Amino acid sequence: MADGAASGAEPLCDEVRRRRGTPGADLDEHHRELVALLRRAFASGEPSAPSLLATVHLDHGERREAVDVLSPVVLGHRRADLAGLLGETLAAMGDQAGAEQAFLVGLDGGDPGAMNDYGVFLRDRGRTQEALYVLDRAVRAGDDLAPLNLVALHLEELDDPATATDLAERLLDDAKPSTLVALADCRLAAERVEEAGELYRRAADGGGACAHIYYGWFLRDRHDDLAGAEEQLRRAHEVGEPGAAFHVARFLFDHGRPDDALPYFEEAAWHGDPDAVAVLEAEYRGLVDEYDD
Repeated sequence: MADGAASGAEPLCDEVRRRRGTPGADLDEHHRELVALLRRAFASGEPSAPSLLATVHLDHGERREAVDVLSPVVLGHRRADLAGLLGETLAAMGDQAGAEQAFLVGLDGGDPGAMNDYGVFLRDRGRTQEALYVLDRAVRAGDDLAPLNLVALHLEELDDPATATDLAERLLDDAKPSTLVALADCRLAAERVEEAGELYRRAADGGGACAHIYYGWFLRDRHDDLAGAEEQLRRAHEVGEPGAAFHVARFLFDHGRPDDALPYFEEAAWHGDPDAVAVLEAEYRGLVDEYDD
């Protein structure tokens, strides 16, 4: 979720935005300073403060603190734009009922991102028909990732490549690069490999939300291009694609570089990725305890 555009009416939030990129040597002290500023911003009513404070907590692995910030804002004040962030955080903590309650605030409020997140939540729990309905609403509301997720639902869970391809072709829009990824997946499923590769490349060049990740694995799995794959996955991490830390870690680990992979697994675990926690537990003995909530 975005933390809001910088604004002259948000001096404290703007100060935090400036400081986040220059943490200095003492990361814990830097974190405490950001939290203190954002608590003041929250108290003074700066609109971006709840989202930014929750994000700063999540950056430091403090999921419970993020939930404490978001819950009254979403569930009490019905902030639909923050519902997806709360829902995803609660889901990562294992609170499925609480996550769904949060997502429903976003659905009721018509927030496209929350709708998409809720659709993915439903899909992951095998509630396919509900996921279809919610993801279709997210597509119509203009969420960038929803077309990709809706096409994937038809292609994978429903094993219906014809419907998936028809949908991907109808939704194709160069201005929304994730739709290129959706069509690329369909072309790849049909073994039209070169067409798929070109679509993945165009999506990555266009800044699609997960495009570098998809293109990276394509380069590894279909062209055995390890250097190109690593470049794309690292680029995904640099630009903040969702889940990129785990993908970089998985690539490095799979190719015999566990020491290089460890900090990326740790980063993913801090952000609540259950797959990262499982790998830490299985492969890096004793390191997982600090990520358990």
